[in-house]
Amino acid sequence: MPPRFITAAAVLLSSLLAVPVQGAADLSGPLDALHEVGSGELTWFGLDVYEARLHSATPEFKGLDGSVPVALEITYRRNISSESLVKTTAKEWRRLRTELGLPAAERLQPWLDAVAEIWPDVTPGDRIIARVEPGGPTFFYGNDGLLGVVDDPDFGPAFLGIWLHPETRDASLRAALLGDTR
Repeated sequence: MPPRFITAAAVLLSSLLAVPVQGAADLSGPLDALHEVGSGELTWFGLDVYEARLHSATPEFKGLDGSVPVALEITYRRNISSESLVKTTAKEWRRLRTELGLPAAERLQPWLDAVAEIWPDVTPGDRIIARVEPGGPTFFYGNDGLLGVVDDPDFGPAFLGIWLHPETRDASLRAALLGDTR
């Protein structure tokens, strides 16, 4: 065999072997090379809604400036429809619009339409991970792997701001996510 053919075959084979295979129980891929910063639970009128974990490329969260990958992992404790998840996101963005420096409603609507297509209905034990890449897209992963991508680089910080902005609805959850154990 000509050496060039062997080299090309070796490169092709090594690239095929390097492709990660994610099963239903393995969601570690989106969290690879990230450190858990903190975790907490959201309860509503005494009902457990979800557990959230914040992951960052640095051991301490450096902010939503887009300089390092950040991921928010949510493990649901209740049945919640995709429609309710989207409506709650819209409600929080309306409430935090000024604080987060969000664009006009016309710009937010395509984001809401995108997540309406991406997010599934969830049941207890389901996880959704949002991984925000620096200056890039936000990847959403579910129990079976990649759910979808929102390409707008402004989306990720706006989405994570729902939990991490100082004016968030649940200050104790924010503190827990940020690793504040005071």
